[in-house]
Formats: sequence, C-alpha cells, structure tokens
Amino acid sequence: MELTHELREHAGLQWVLERLSPLSPFGKTLARALRWYGPGQEEALEEEFDNITLAMELWGGGDTALRGVTRQLPLFHDIRGSLDREPGVPFDLVELFEIKHFLVTLEQLTQAYGQMPQMKGLVFPDLGEAMELMDPEGRRLPTFSIVNSYHNDLAPLRAEKAKLEKAIRMTQEDKRGPLLEKRRVLAVREDQLELEVRQMLTEQLMTWRARFLAAMDTLGRLDLVVAKAKLALRFGCVRPELTREKAVTLREVIHPQVAEDLRERGEEFTPLDLDLGKGCTVITGANMGGKTVSLRSTVLTLLLCQCGFFVFAQRAVLPLFHRVELILADSGPGAGGLSSFGKEVHLLDKLLRETKKQFFFVALDEFARGTNPQEGAALARALVRHLGGQSCVALMTTHYDGVSDVAGAHYQVAGLVREIQGDEGDDPRKRIARRMDYRLLKLDDTLMDLFQADL
Repeated sequence: MELTHELREHAGLQWVLERLSPLSPFGKTLARALRWYGPGQEEALEEEFDNITLAMELWGGGDTALRGVTRQLPLFHDIRGSLDREPGVPFDLVELFEIKHFLVTLEQLTQAYGQMPQMKGLVFPDLGEAMELMDPEGRRLPTFSIVNSYHNDLAPLRAEKAKLEKAIRMTQEDKRGPLLEKRRVLAVREDQLELEVRQMLTEQLMTWRARFLAAMDTLGRLDLVVAKAKLALRFGCVRPELTREKAVTLREVIHPQVAEDLRERGEEFTPLDLDLGKGCTVITGANMGGKTVSLRSTVLTLLLCQCGFFVFAQRAVLPLFHRVELILADSGPGAGGLSSFGKEVHLLDKLLRETKKQFFFVALDEFARGTNPQEGAALARALVRHLGGQSCVALMTTHYDGVSDVAGAHYQVAGLVREIQGDEGDDPRKRIARRMDYRLLKLDDTLMDLFQADL
C-alpha cells in the first residue's frame, strides 16, 4: 500500500514519523519507505513487534550492549552508491576509505550486538574476509592507504622514490632536472601499480556486494527497531494484538498530535473507545464534538500497526488490511477542478475499484456534505448499505438523519452536557470545549430511545 503524503498528514502519521529518530542512513531510508504488513504477513509483523519489545526492555533497563550498538549507528556512511558501478571501473581512494570505514564500524557494532540477546531475523552476514582485505596489517583504523603488502613491486619502488626525493632535496636547484625526471617516471609507475591494486580490490570487494547490501539492510532494520522502541517508551505506546477476525477493538486510543496541541492550551484529550465490525459504523453528534478526531485516531492506529509500530492506546485488537484510507472532502489529490463532493466521489470510486477482492478499511468524514441535504442523506445511506456488503470495515461521521439506521453500529458523541458558570468573557472555543463531553457512546435501540427522550 502507498502511504501518500496526504494520508500521512491527515492521519497524523507524519507527525509521528518526525519524532522517530533513526541514527544511520540505512535506518532513515527505511523510515522514509515504511514496510506495509498486509494480510498473510502476520508472522513477520509479530516478529517485528517481538524485536521492538526486546529493544524496549533492553533500552529501558540500561543495557550497555544496546547502547554500544546505538553509539556506532550514527558513524556509518552510505556506501550504496559506490557499490552500484559499471564493471571494470575501479574504486578511487575516497571510496576505498569509505568502504574500510564501513567495515571497521560494522565490526565494532556486531561485537556489541553479539553481547545482547539476538533479535529475530536480524543476522549480519560475514564480511571478515573483506575486513582482512582492506586491513592487511590488522590495525583496525578507519583510514585507508595502499600499503606495500598489496603488490610486490611497491616496496622497492617506494624505497627508491624516497631515496631519490632525499637526493633532490640535497641537490642545488639548477642541477635537479635529471633527478626530477627520474622521480616523475617512478611516480607514474607507482600510479600504475596503485591502479592495479585498486582494480584488484574492486574485483574482490564486488564479489561480496550482496553481503554488503545485506549488512546495510540489517543495519537499517535494527536501527528502525530501536527507534520504534524509543518512540514507544517516550509516549507509552502498546503492542497491538493481531486478530484474524474482521473487527477492530480500540481502548483508550489517543491522537498524539491533537493531545499535544490540547496540552499546550491547558486542555486534555478524551481517549477513544471503539468496536468496529464488518461493514460500516456511523458516528453522529454535534459540531466540534471530536468526530473527525475519532476518524483520524482510528486511521492512525491502523497505519501504525501495519507499519510495524506500537500504538497510542491502552489496547488495540486489529486485523491486517490490504489498504487503509481516510477520505475527507478537502483532502486527497482528487481530480482537477472537482468540487469537494466531486473529490470525495472520485477518491471513493478509486478505492472501491482498486480493492476488489481485498479486505480494506475506509474512514469517511461527513460524506456528501457538499451536496444538497436530501441527495446527501440518500447518498450516505446508500453508501453505508453498499459498504455493508463489502469485505471491509468502515467508519463514517454524518449529520444526516437515517444514516445510522442502516449502519452496522452507531456511536453518538456525548455532546454539550457540562454546566459551567463564570467564564462568559473567555474565548468561545474554550467555553465550548469546557462544556463538551467528547466520549463516544455506543447506541442500541434502548439507549437511543432514552437519549431522544432526554432531548
């Protein structure tokens, strides 16, 4: 599934990713192109969750080995470009330095990694031969030069060159000509020998290209696991529980971006409880009652889970979807020149066409509000009925009457229930927020009758 910019922004995933802190270029690359764990990949996702759990335990317990690993991660340079080269083109000295630096840093990291409990599926390939090739003297310094042991002719040539350079320094300037010419010939020969060495090193190193790339992939995955664990510890996130049932159970879910904004204003986020089954669930209630935030919180939870993150909740029992979408009237690429209602229809039509024979989730905010009330209500009811026959879980907010009658379940925002005196001079928005109960109440026929009677 493609995590578009619009989806990341509107769901709040981008806000979360901006607080993720991978340290290596390989972890940062994976964070920009997150893996999507779809149906059938439950085992791989559980493995990712197991690794995050282990990293949380080690990091929270002050494990020195894991901290040794994280100290090495920022030291890596991205050498993937050097390994992507035309046959016969030798590495230059800078590239050879970068490769040796990579190998020395990798060796130090794997030594620390070997001292901690091993994570599932994160095994580093053996690059010991490459290390010996790049460091024949065994000094393990993150520097590189073409040493004499690489070629039998280098030592005598360099000795002769050094002797000649000493003679040049001791000779009067007007008599140095023949000596300088001899030095030039030796320098050309030295360059030729070094080119032969670089060609030999390139040929040898490129035989291990797959191992280098595998090591970088493992580095990125390890880095991302640790970053996910640190994020979960920072925000108190929990591990989602995966289910094969086509149902979503959420307990005390929060939207971290909205919660942070509220805290800055001295307000608190009301956690969300939702049970969603196959078909479409409808949320109704007053404006400014938090319905859209409920949609965003639900979608964010699903996206995080299926990208291998712990979630901002007390509990989340989730299936894996082929696709998760959030459709807002003013969001999405749509099609040029369309009205807000036209965009909704365009995005919904695109989703339904692309998810045939797939299990998907869709959240719709005030669907068809951009058309006249009679047509909008009829369209919303028809869509709810249609989604009820699809292989999907859907969530829709609406103001239209009669839509909840054909939905699989109905939630109502508790609404304005608090009586507060003495704040008449405050900002109107704050006055409404103080009086608003943002909890979602699941309504059955009995509760609905009582609710209407209270009105």
